Amino acid sequence: MSKKETDIENKDLRHQFRQEMKGVRLGQARLLLSRTVNSCLIVEGVILYFTALIFFSGHAAFAGLWFTLTSMMVAVVYLYSRLFRGGISEDNLKRYLRGHMVISGITGLVWSGLAIAYLDPGSTLNLFISINMVASIALGGMLPGAEYRPSWISLATGMFLPFATYWLITVDGPLRIIGVGILILYGFGLLVSARSELQTVETLAAERSRQLYDKLEEQNRLIRKSSEEKSRLLATTSHDMSQPLQAQGFFLRALRDHLTTDDQINLIDKVEAAWTSQKNLLQALVEMARLSSGAIVARQRVFRLQPVFETLEAEFSEMAARNSVDLKFMATGLAIESDPLLLSRILRNLIGNGVKYTPPGGKVAIEARRDGDIAWIEVRDSGPGIPEDQQAAVFEEFVQLEPGTSRQEKGLGLGLTIVRQLADALDLPLEFESREGQGTRAAIGAPLRDASEATIREAAPPTEFAGAPLIVLVEDEESVRESLSMLLTQWGCRVLAAANGEEGLKLLSWANEIPAAIIADKRLANDEDGLEVIARVREDVLETVPAVLLTGDVYRFEGLAGQPALTVIPKPADSRQLHAALAVMIQSGDAA
Repeated sequence: MSKKETDIENKDLRHQFRQEMKGVRLGQARLLLSRTVNSCLIVEGVILYFTALIFFSGHAAFAGLWFTLTSMMVAVVYLYSRLFRGGISEDNLKRYLRGHMVISGITGLVWSGLAIAYLDPGSTLNLFISINMVASIALGGMLPGAEYRPSWISLATGMFLPFATYWLITVDGPLRIIGVGILILYGFGLLVSARSELQTVETLAAERSRQLYDKLEEQNRLIRKSSEEKSRLLATTSHDMSQPLQAQGFFLRALRDHLTTDDQINLIDKVEAAWTSQKNLLQALVEMARLSSGAIVARQRVFRLQPVFETLEAEFSEMAARNSVDLKFMATGLAIESDPLLLSRILRNLIGNGVKYTPPGGKVAIEARRDGDIAWIEVRDSGPGIPEDQQAAVFEEFVQLEPGTSRQEKGLGLGLTIVRQLADALDLPLEFESREGQGTRAAIGAPLRDASEATIREAAPPTEFAGAPLIVLVEDEESVRESLSMLLTQWGCRVLAAANGEEGLKLLSWANEIPAAIIADKRLANDEDGLEVIARVREDVLETVPAVLLTGDVYRFEGLAGQPALTVIPKPADSRQLHAALAVMIQSGDAA
């Protein structure tokens, strides 16, 4: 740190300290003002005691003088406080404390002067009364004056020093040592008052901390309330938006199989591209919420990479052709151990970014290479690259750099954030290299395994499932239920489509067959939960039937983590994504 920076930091610390001390002094002053009446009453009681003592000692005239002068000082203290009956503020703080300290000093001089005037070395009773005059008010003032130590020091100094000095000068013999004792008492009072003020400061600090905590707690309560309201609004909005989009997607995929001319296919491609853009925005929000909630649980298995490459190639080939980007997947015979669906999501986001941001005529290449016992899956593009000072930012939420191309394909800036969080969930290393003007390389590493260990043959999804598998579909939205039923039928499935769990169980009882899979919406009508529907179907057939849970909720993922044989797909679901999940379930009898 440079000297200039150190000086600035020290200046800031001094300013902060001054502000803190101003707050403490303000609290002390307010305590003094609030306790003025009680302090005056206590001191006046002491005055009356000594008035009676002096009177009954045979000094009536001095008793009157004592009562008059000391009571006048009490009246001055009280009347001074009335000048500030509007309260102590930062504007009048210094004036109040300065005046209080001056009045305390004058009070000490008045009391010590009267004690000196009354002092008679030849009378033991007289000496006793004089000493007590000084000691009582000084010691009694330690606690009432502890709120502001300079006032007590002013009072005690005016009391003890003149009286102790006069005592040492005028009193002879062994009694002179009492003068030294008075000075010791003065020093002891300084120490006690310091400790008392420290306790007062700590009490004030604790009170200020409590007040700040209460304010902070109230602000947090308002923030939580606002956040919950926004979350409910976002959850409801995303769910309601996903329903028509979901139906559109299934209808579009079903419609494509009925088109014959090139113009018709080109038109449906454009419509589907617009739908995909909207779908990706909603899915990104849901995906981030699931990652944050811990609802995504990795299910490790050994699988070959080539079928994953083939599926991704089929998915992105249309987008790459539309953007005039050369998309190339290098063939591989490597097998790894990981979660195939989560790894596919990582690669899907990386490839999507590469195809989206690479200018026309550019290239995006996907390759798997062996490095010891690790397989590195690389996605390289010839895009504009990312400046070094911005590379860390692209992994933050909602950060989206300028694409550097003429295409206006916008997103939420969550793609690489999801990649990073999924890599953390899978405990896989992630590498990211980019140079401005020279493209980008992103790579994910996974443990290499023998291809013969693969438990499932991960093939590219067929257009039709063999054996006409039975699917239980529970979806309360009629358009989604109708479109998805149509799509599943085209895939060669037999479908039991129901609007709620009870209807689904009734249809299943008539079929008298264990279904191959269950597809259920998370949030059904009448507050019915898709998870509960899946559990009831499984209980009814006494088997853990693989299930797909479709959800458009952004913040409702309670109970999803660790669910057996369950694949969660955010709405609006892509038909290829759903097909791939069903393919794994039907072939393996388990969910990813």
